[in-house]
Amino acid sequence: MFLSPVRTKIIGVLSIIGTIVAVAAGLAEHVNWLASICGGIFKGCTETARFTFLGFPIWAWGVAFYIALLALLFFRRQLVTAWVAAAFGIEITLMWIMFSMGVRCVFCLINFIVVLFILIASLDKRFLWQTMAVSSMVCLLAALGIPHENPSLAPGGKGEPTVAATVKGRVITENELIFPIATELRELEQQIYRKKKHRLDNLIAEILLEDEAGRRGITVQQLVDELVRPNDVEVSDQEVERHFEDNRGRWAGWKGSMEQLWASVRASAAQEKYHQKVAQASLSFAGKGDVVISLQKPELPLMEVSGDGDPSWGPADAPVTVYEFSDYECPVCRRTHGTIKTVKEAYAGKIRWVFKDFPLSMHRWARKAAEASRCAEEQGKYWEYQDALFGSDRELDVAQLKLLARETGLNPERFDTCFESGKFEQEVTRAAETAKKLGVNATPTFVINGRFHPGAPSLEGFKALIDRELKKTPSKS
Repeated sequence: MFLSPVRTKIIGVLSIIGTIVAVAAGLAEHVNWLASICGGIFKGCTETARFTFLGFPIWAWGVAFYIALLALLFFRRQLVTAWVAAAFGIEITLMWIMFSMGVRCVFCLINFIVVLFILIASLDKRFLWQTMAVSSMVCLLAALGIPHENPSLAPGGKGEPTVAATVKGRVITENELIFPIATELRELEQQIYRKKKHRLDNLIAEILLEDEAGRRGITVQQLVDELVRPNDVEVSDQEVERHFEDNRGRWAGWKGSMEQLWASVRASAAQEKYHQKVAQASLSFAGKGDVVISLQKPELPLMEVSGDGDPSWGPADAPVTVYEFSDYECPVCRRTHGTIKTVKEAYAGKIRWVFKDFPLSMHRWARKAAEASRCAEEQGKYWEYQDALFGSDRELDVAQLKLLARETGLNPERFDTCFESGKFEQEVTRAAETAKKLGVNATPTFVINGRFHPGAPSLEGFKALIDRELKKTPSKS
C-alpha cells in the first residue's frame, strides 16, 4: 500500500514514542522515578512486567516491534499495515489479560494507545477486512500462547499443579502439600511479611524524618516529639488481643503471672502503635511519587472448595463466592455474624454465601447445633435458625436448641424427630473432616473466590476483599 509522507512521519514519530515507552516499562523495576510514575497512578506495573513470550519479557518485544516498524518504513512500506495489525492483535490480548487480573499499568495503556494510533495512521480502507483478520488471528494465537507461558498471570489461571514427587507412578502435587497446612503456612508468611513491613516502614520513616529534621535544623527526636507523644497513644483491649495473637511466639516461655503477661503485651502493643503513628506522620513530608512501595502481601494459591450440599445464600452464578467455615459456639464467630449479615445485605445479588460447618471439639454443643441447623433447613428456615443460634446468650444444649426451633417458627414435631434421630450427624462429621483436609484449623475462616482468609475481617476488610474480586470478575449485566 502507499503511505503518504505525512502518514509516514506520523508513524515514525509514534514509533519513537512507543520505543521510549517500552524501554521505560523495562527500566521501571530498576529506576525509582520511573516506578513512581506508574505507582503514583496505578498499582499493576510490577505484575505486568513479569509477562514473557518465548522466554523474553513483553517490553523487549515492544522495543523490537518499534525498531522493526521504523525499518519497514524505510525499506518495505507495503508490509507496515500487516505488521501493525499483528501487533494490535497482541495488544488486545495483553489488555484482556491485564484487566482480567484486575491490575492496571500506565506504560501498557500508553503503549496500547500508541499502537492503536499507528494502526489508524497506516490503515487502508481497501484492506480493512484483511487487516481485521490479521489482528484477530494474532489475538487468538497470543491468547493461547501468553497465558500458557505465564500460568500464574493468566486471568483466573491457576496453571498446571506443580509436581512435588512421583511415587510408583502416583503424582504428588504442591497443592497436596500446601492445602492441609494452609493455615500454618499462611500464618508464617504473614509473620514474615509483617516483620518486613515493620522494618520497611521504619526505614522509610527514618529517611523522611532525617531529611525534614535537617531542613528545619533540629534533631530527629525533636521532630518526632512534635509529631507524636508516647503518652498520647492508647490501645484498646481488642488491639492488645490482636497484638498477642500476631506475636504469640514472643511470650511462649512466659513465667510470670497473667496480669504481668497482659501488662507486657499492652506495653508492646502501645509501643508498636506509637511507631506506626510516627511512620504514618512521616509520610506527610513525602511528595507525590517520593515513596514507592513494591513489597507485596503474600497470598496462598487458590483453593478449590465445593459447596455441594451446603446451605447457600445468593445466586449460584454470582461473580463472588464466599465460603464461611464456622462454629456456633465460637465467640469470634458469634461477634462476626452481625458483620456478615451487613455484608450480605450490601452485596445482595453480587455474592453467593456458603456456610460450611466446622464444629470444634473444644465446644461441647457445637456439633449438635450444626445438626439442628440442618433440621431447620429441611423446613426452609435455615438462615432464620442460624440467626437464633448465633444470637442466643444461653448455652446451646439440647433444650435450648429445641426452644430456639419453636421460637423460630419451626414445626416442633418435625424438628424433634429429625434432631433426635441423628439424621445429619454423619453429614456434619464429613463437613468437619473436609475442612481439615483443606487446611482449616480455626474458626472463623473464609475462602473468597478461592482465596484463603483465616480470622474475622472487619466490615471494611470484607468490603475491600469482595470489591477486589468484583473488579476481577464483574457481574453480568
